[in-house]
Amino acid sequence: MLRSAEAHPIESADTDIDVRLRVDGLPRLSGPLRLRLQGPYRSGGGERIPSFDWRLSAGVLGFPVGGHLISTGDDVYLSVYGDQYEVGRSAISAANARLASAGGLGLRIRRWLGRARVTGEDNAGGEDCERIAAPLRGEAVQSDLAPVAGAAGFEPPSVSGRAVACVGYDDRVLHELQVDALLGLSPADSARLAGATALRIEADIVNGDVGKPQQIEAPSGPFRPIRDLFLTLSDLAGSL
Repeated sequence: MLRSAEAHPIESADTDIDVRLRVDGLPRLSGPLRLRLQGPYRSGGGERIPSFDWRLSAGVLGFPVGGHLISTGDDVYLSVYGDQYEVGRSAISAANARLASAGGLGLRIRRWLGRARVTGEDNAGGEDCERIAAPLRGEAVQSDLAPVAGAAGFEPPSVSGRAVACVGYDDRVLHELQVDALLGLSPADSARLAGATALRIEADIVNGDVGKPQQIEAPSGPFRPIRDLFLTLSDLAGSL
């Protein structure tokens, strides 16, 4: 079932992503950070980043945050607190070139999961599916994350944890993936991140309306460069 899910990548879907994050080593971030993304998704076909139009809601240090995150595959836009930000076509073009040279952005679910066991039947994303639990193969996940971490200037983290997949009986598509993982940071990266030692991530990804057309369009401007948002966030972090 897991091999079949890997062989049937999702070209389009209505997605619901719920992520909860804890940062070890930083007392002021000991509380959970939560992010939820909901909306249409289209694969980039291995040649560019995926396209999506996701409503965004988050809880950070007790403060609610709402907005919109949109990708057209050629550019990425973020709307938050009434301001609109743009990553920029040149940056996304460079990312797409790296993605294409790496052979695309594939979810290597069978490579990432160890010895699996069936835990029962369920329904996810509107489809009857088989639930399969397995430990994460830390070295395999770490290896696949290395290019992403390197591009961000970090060393690939150590990875441990477990995952539960729900694969459709009829279409053999991954309709849900739950992940509970611990990402350990290197001493050098810990020092760069004010003493953070690890990231604890719980994620639940549900895919509905798989294969159906999904409408995604670029928003209208004007836009501010995304670096303006990063500077604002840096100033806020420094004041905590």
